[in-house]
Amino acid sequence: MRVGDTIIAVAARGAAGRGRALIRLSGPDAFASARGILETKLPARRSIAPCRITVSVPAGAVALPGILALFPAPASYTGEDVLELQLPANRTLVERIMAALTAHDGVRLAGPGEFTARAFLHGRLDAQQAEGVGAMIAARSTDELSAARDLLDGRTGEQFRTMLNDAVELLALVEAGIDFTDQEDVVAIAPDELSSRLEHVLSAINQYMCGTEGRKAPTEQLRAVLVGPPNAGKSTLFNALLGRERAVTSEHAGTTRDALIEPLPDDAGVPGWQSVGIDLIDLAGFDEKKSPSVLDVGAQRIAREHIARASIIIQCDPNGRFEALKNTDQHAITIRVRTKADLPSDGGAADALGVCALDGWHLEALREAIHDAAIAWLKTIQGDTDGPIVLARHARALEAAREALSQAHTWAREEKYDPALMAMTLRTAVNALGEIGGRISPDDILGRIFSTFCVGK
Repeated sequence: MRVGDTIIAVAARGAAGRGRALIRLSGPDAFASARGILETKLPARRSIAPCRITVSVPAGAVALPGILALFPAPASYTGEDVLELQLPANRTLVERIMAALTAHDGVRLAGPGEFTARAFLHGRLDAQQAEGVGAMIAARSTDELSAARDLLDGRTGEQFRTMLNDAVELLALVEAGIDFTDQEDVVAIAPDELSSRLEHVLSAINQYMCGTEGRKAPTEQLRAVLVGPPNAGKSTLFNALLGRERAVTSEHAGTTRDALIEPLPDDAGVPGWQSVGIDLIDLAGFDEKKSPSVLDVGAQRIAREHIARASIIIQCDPNGRFEALKNTDQHAITIRVRTKADLPSDGGAADALGVCALDGWHLEALREAIHDAAIAWLKTIQGDTDGPIVLARHARALEAAREALSQAHTWAREEKYDPALMAMTLRTAVNALGEIGGRISPDDILGRIFSTFCVGK
């Protein structure tokens, strides 16, 4: 990654003709490059003000109104000179302004995450906060957004640093007993005290990881698939749950050929719905009695692939008769729905939820059932959903540290243990915690030793 030059990107792009676009520059030439397209004189200090942006067009040049934000270094997001232009979200307009700005020597298009990388390199963010920016962008639920906000605010990093400092202090105490045994004022840490303090560190890690497994952030949206025979009303129900016409519906069977995927709306009216990100998927129907065409074979292959990866299976049948599904995920939760419940039925499964997608009868009950199934699925996969979400990289580091500290705790409870082996195990824990709480060098360990004892009076 090159530094020292000026980077530029479209940081936000609104709806054409209605929204606003945001162009952001960061680097030593951020201000100089913008002077060529601004009628407005750049202020000398941090400010946000209206401006006039000159744009070249075939007929000459026009001046358009915009908003200019100026953030001189080092008091900016990246720690460099930062300039932002807010303007109408017209694609041609944005492209012409970007071309004019990148024509300036030393200005280039930014790579993915490069603004945040520069913020990290200039000390505006630490590693955890930088991760928090990425996690906030990728968040698909309020739980993930909350975890990202804790990272960005530094609360998570503070927890990690506390765990790391506790482990480092124990390592220093054990190594002091090894390296400075000839000093009268140096007393190695007693096994009982070492055991007690190891329990404290382990308790902090276990509490953060919600017990034994931790609660890892999902790698993708939860998947709720609509499954059933052709013409079972799946597409009509799909549209009703989305609140808009997304799938083509017809009285003729086999209308759906591909998998239609849409996120369920956050304003579905169910308390807590927005805490779970769910993709709703409409699939082609299965008809074992019919001789499948080439299109049918392809459509059903796609359907089976989605069913195998589904978290929630919404099995639809207007008659309430549900066949056993094959090749589903072992944790998948099935909701049986008797579609077209406005029509007479001769019985069927007693546990099926009758729903009419046309008039909305029991639609809210189905939404609640999907929500409850999502929570149940998360509990099965992640454990207690009341605890914090642990990012995958953090979970790996914490698990490695926990394993090493557990081994050290076992040895500390024995009457005799090898101090050198104990130090090596604690060093493993410190290195693991250092991946998320900050690296610790051998000099740091020595510093802890000399600050704790009066070595060599």
